[in-house]
Amino acid sequence: MTTPKRQHWVPRFYLKHFTVDSNNSKQEQVWILNRRSGDPRLTSIKNIAVEKHLYTPKRPDGSRDPYLEKKLAGLEGTLAKFWPQLANGFMDLSNPSFRRIVSLFLSVQFLRHPDRRKETISFRRRLIEFIEGQPLGPDGLPNIDGFQIGDKAFSLDKTSWPNYKNADTEEDLAVWRRAIEADAVKHAEMLMKKRWSIVFIDEPLFVTSDYPIFVPEPELERYQIAAKRAVILFPLSPTRVLSFDDMDEPANQYYPIDKSNADIYNLMTWVNTESFLISPRHPHDVLAGIGRVKREKLSLIWKTKLRRDRNGTSDGNLQPLAISLRACCNLGSVF
Repeated sequence: MTTPKRQHWVPRFYLKHFTVDSNNSKQEQVWILNRRSGDPRLTSIKNIAVEKHLYTPKRPDGSRDPYLEKKLAGLEGTLAKFWPQLANGFMDLSNPSFRRIVSLFLSVQFLRHPDRRKETISFRRRLIEFIEGQPLGPDGLPNIDGFQIGDKAFSLDKTSWPNYKNADTEEDLAVWRRAIEADAVKHAEMLMKKRWSIVFIDEPLFVTSDYPIFVPEPELERYQIAAKRAVILFPLSPTRVLSFDDMDEPANQYYPIDKSNADIYNLMTWVNTESFLISPRHPHDVLAGIGRVKREKLSLIWKTKLRRDRNGTSDGNLQPLAISLRACCNLGSVF
């Protein structure tokens, strides 16, 4: 099978669940809202979150290596089989096999984003600067045997250092692509250990973005999914959002919420968007709801919801978002 040149970092089988209602099922269009320009546009899912040869590095002979792209396609094919039920129905969130495959998919989804590529390149540049700043030995190479980052120790192969230092951009990309596969299981295991829950509504109101898995707390960066006690959100569909947290509350539950609370989740998706918001509804409608949330005193709303929880009239699983709601209170303009 021919490997496609245009490769998506947000899979099309996932984006299909956010398409606008249409009499033509082949159109598969979504509304997108550019984070920088603010211009809404109706476009095909074929044209978003895509880049040429994103996962197919060039070999020395000029051909492309399809290994990673085929691995990603295989994983997507497995998820696509049961995604409609996850996106629209009710599943046993405690099932170990289900949790493993979903955790692996979301881990890969996080690692495969082009932002991780930028970070890999930036890290390599900083590492070179650090090593080159060390004293040189008689052979003209850095006079160190290794270095430490956090609690991890790394050895330095001095003989290969010149090649690493002088490698071109393609090597940077190769390091990032290898990291997708190397780190996927580690991140998946972290997700497996968290408390899972899904909030749902009857109307298709939730939106997603080109950066669909994120940490909403203002104290953390959106990509710090491995941070201690981080809350992690992932919109599954316009009616469901998957949440991961470490709270001492019942796990693997589905929580209905009032449709007005969808705007809170949409605000957090919008704030953590890298390039564009993706929606089955016109972005003006989405922004109107986000604006409503922004205008209201969310701290007071949250206190009200806590009182309802204590009185046994909970609006749903908003408790894991207690910290993240502060992000809404501290926002500047989101328009």
